Amino acid sequence: MGLLGRFFGSPRDRFAAEALRITRQAPGVRRAGYDAGKFAIAAWRDGATTPVWIYLSNVFAESEGAGAAARRDRIAQLVRIIMTPHDDEAWHEVRHRLRPVLRAETFGQGGPMGMVPPLSRAALPHLRELVVVDRPESMAYVTPARLDDWEVTADEVFTAARENLQRIAERSLSREWPDAGALIRMVDSGDGYFTSLLLAPGWLAGVGHAMDAQVVAFVPDINTVLLCPVGEGGMPGLFSLVESEFNEATRGVSPVGYVAGERGRVVPYAPPPGHPDHVPAQRAQVVLAHTEYGAQTRWLSTQYAEHGIDVFVASLIAAARPDEPAITVTTWTDGITTLLPEADFVSFVRDGESWGRVPWRDVARLVELTPEPLLAPTRYQVGDWPAPEVMAQLRARAVD
Repeated sequence: MGLLGRFFGSPRDRFAAEALRITRQAPGVRRAGYDAGKFAIAAWRDGATTPVWIYLSNVFAESEGAGAAARRDRIAQLVRIIMTPHDDEAWHEVRHRLRPVLRAETFGQGGPMGMVPPLSRAALPHLRELVVVDRPESMAYVTPARLDDWEVTADEVFTAARENLQRIAERSLSREWPDAGALIRMVDSGDGYFTSLLLAPGWLAGVGHAMDAQVVAFVPDINTVLLCPVGEGGMPGLFSLVESEFNEATRGVSPVGYVAGERGRVVPYAPPPGHPDHVPAQRAQVVLAHTEYGAQTRWLSTQYAEHGIDVFVASLIAAARPDEPAITVTTWTDGITTLLPEADFVSFVRDGESWGRVPWRDVARLVELTPEPLLAPTRYQVGDWPAPEVMAQLRARAVD
């Protein structure tokens, strides 16, 4: 630790100290304390016997590089949202204010073990659908605990949110759309739910019909939608732009392009080999998978180390040769309890030596792999290599 660190603590500690001061000054807060292990503040509202937890990981990441005033504003906004009680809202009061939102697969999973993430379900590869209560000053994510308060099921919550979104989608489609040569950038000011429109069945197909072209949608961050008609020459330059925006975003969503599939349902844009967009589209899917598995690897590794859990969390490795589609690889080391990510290829390691890359489909067919519960992205726990006769079959299917 450097000299400043010895006197003032780490950046996380300084951030937490500032957040604690702001929380203690917030209206309605009786007392508050900081838990370094959880990187969270426990705050007691007036009259409450249990604390409200304010987790700081996301706002800390969002505030990186921001000025002091912007940082304080973000912390104050988070405290205001969390500490404003809405527990007395009944189902009939919130139903019409529910909205679905599209988020990265690891969103909400960066806290300590035992923290309950928001209600969510799978939407697209490495993306999930969450539900928020839309309020004039903020949006609040619906947690599983609210289902008991409202006496409804998760399906009822998602259904209500989708119905409310459909009205927004219909208003969007009723506008005047430009012709097929236009590139459209939709930037949300906070209450338009533009990126959520990809969850509305038929919306993207409707945009394509209005523009008389197949339209690819990009959502590099939670506030931006890019719509581009597919031309004969493809759009490799746009993929590069979107990837840069995704990498630079505080809350990125995806660098992947999406198109309308069967029955208007949105699917990843995956043009065939030989198409100008085949290589950049495949790269975008690999970048998204690598990003999400990378975030999960860092979080799980930290949590397992803190709790003394002897499990190795394998990385998802991305690789690409010039002018060839990108691929992902992971490593299965004999005798080590490992959580494997789902990759294009598996490399097998014993005594420091590795051989081959076996396609994942062959590994999954020859080896019984069971997904670990509650992990997203999906992982599979493995240990010793399979029986020698199975390994012989896997070796025969190695691509190099």
